[in-house]
Amino acid sequence: MTRSAKTLLPWLMIFGAGICLRTGIASLSPILDRIERSLAISNAELGLLTTLPVLCMGGLSPLGHMLERRFALKRSMIMALALLTIVLLLRLDGGSYGVLLFTAVGVGVGDAIIRPLLSGFIKGEFASRAPAAMSVYAASMGVGSAVAAFGTPRISDATGNWPLGLAFWALPTALAGFCWIWREDIPAPARSASQPSLAISRSGILGLTLFFGLQAGINYVAIAWLPSLYGTFGYSDHMAGFLVAIMMLFQTGISFGMHVIMRVLKLTTIKATLVFSGFAILGTLSLLLAKPVPWLAPLMIGIATGGLFPVALLQPLDFAHDRSEAIRLAGLTQTGGYLLGGILPWITGLLIDHLGVAPALLTLLVGSAGLLAMVTVLIQSNYQK
Repeated sequence: MTRSAKTLLPWLMIFGAGICLRTGIASLSPILDRIERSLAISNAELGLLTTLPVLCMGGLSPLGHMLERRFALKRSMIMALALLTIVLLLRLDGGSYGVLLFTAVGVGVGDAIIRPLLSGFIKGEFASRAPAAMSVYAASMGVGSAVAAFGTPRISDATGNWPLGLAFWALPTALAGFCWIWREDIPAPARSASQPSLAISRSGILGLTLFFGLQAGINYVAIAWLPSLYGTFGYSDHMAGFLVAIMMLFQTGISFGMHVIMRVLKLTTIKATLVFSGFAILGTLSLLLAKPVPWLAPLMIGIATGGLFPVALLQPLDFAHDRSEAIRLAGLTQTGGYLLGGILPWITGLLIDHLGVAPALLTLLVGSAGLLAMVTVLIQSNYQK
């Protein structure tokens, strides 16, 4: 392998694996109505197809650390990508709800393994360039989500076969797997016997977990319920979709450029945490102006979540001595984090039933942003130690 290929390959490994983390879920959303009509299933059964992967990501994140200790990082990643490829191919049998349910669980298990492994890979491979690598990681997930959401209905229309539209995303997953196979073995780092297991207290781990969950929840709630809010204000479905697209566009752009922002503004991880937590509060408060100035809230929330996600990924790396510890801590924080983030849209729905869309959304998002700021102070005290 040439020197330039060796330099480029680790970035391709991150970008390829990152894209695969969203395609399995994002490809379902735009064709849920077709699946419902084709399989004659209820909305509750339909909802399980997108809920189960998130629950698996939350409950099974420690799997990454367990597999890395047993099989090493490279083999564990290849196994997870192979699992994703297989379950996505199984979606060709779209005539069976049971198969789709099984593949939803498989997607969640694969994602749960890959996410902490990527954090550990970045910790071991990129060291001082970790912010840049995390930016690529975060942005690749946004790219994967957007491409899958845009491409799945079009592939389904072109082929007249929606299961093929879902199974298509096995192709980039397999290509990502080949990138990892191509790379030479990644040896485990030597570890000093006197080195403490983690340079963070239990309260700090709780803080990182809450931070991850709250930032994810703000994103999930905004994506799920902003269209309903704008609908109550009289905006069309197309306009509501356009406004959510603005949010995702700014989110992906900020995530991709986060390392540049941190370098230019000379922000440490904790300073970036404080800055973008402030943006989250401003963004959610800007919902008060959602009717007269509809684009402001999506823009501000997109900036906030675009910065908060790579920061949430970077935080465990700051408290880990080596790659294995980074995988372990990322798994711990993402376990509760994804469970919390996944449940917040459901809580929002309960509030909407009692308060209405606008009051419920404002209450939940402003409250989450406020809690995020409080958790940031708790995390800051751990950095100071």
